[in-house]
Amino acid sequence: DIVMLAPHKERSTGIMFPGLCNGMSFTGCGVRIKYGFVKVYAVGTYMDPMAMSAVKKQGPAAIGKALLDTQYPRTIRIVMNRGLSIEKYTAAIVEAIGPRMNGEDLEKLEEFKKLNPPVDLVEGAEMEMTVRGNIMLYKNALGGVGQIDS
Repeated sequence: DIVMLAPHKERSTGIMFPGLCNGMSFTGCGVRIKYGFVKVYAVGTYMDPMAMSAVKKQGPAAIGKALLDTQYPRTIRIVMNRGLSIEKYTAAIVEAIGPRMNGEDLEKLEEFKKLNPPVDLVEGAEMEMTVRGNIMLYKNALGGVGQIDS
């Protein structure tokens, strides 16, 4: 039997996320809101179903721990809900990720900025971050792919 994974809609923006992305299964989505009402982009999370299958049996605490562990492969798919300058986009990502880095590898944030071409983002532009251990593959809005090792 072939199992078709249905797309999922982010509620507040209506942006659709496919059931699969880079071979990983959709696990949830949300929206980045700035100034309390501006819906900047929707973000979907995809996890490796094989890696997560054993974790699911261990309950919510184990799932929560695995979601924070980069040894469990994942893809973060960002879809713009509105046009935005590339500078504001990279600043928003750095603002979201920087505090989670605990002061380590902060030069990687500059590498991330350089992976984005100097063109503004349009509504519907898509970017993907695939994390496998210490490696992040990044696909920018123009389809260019780069890698950051940490």
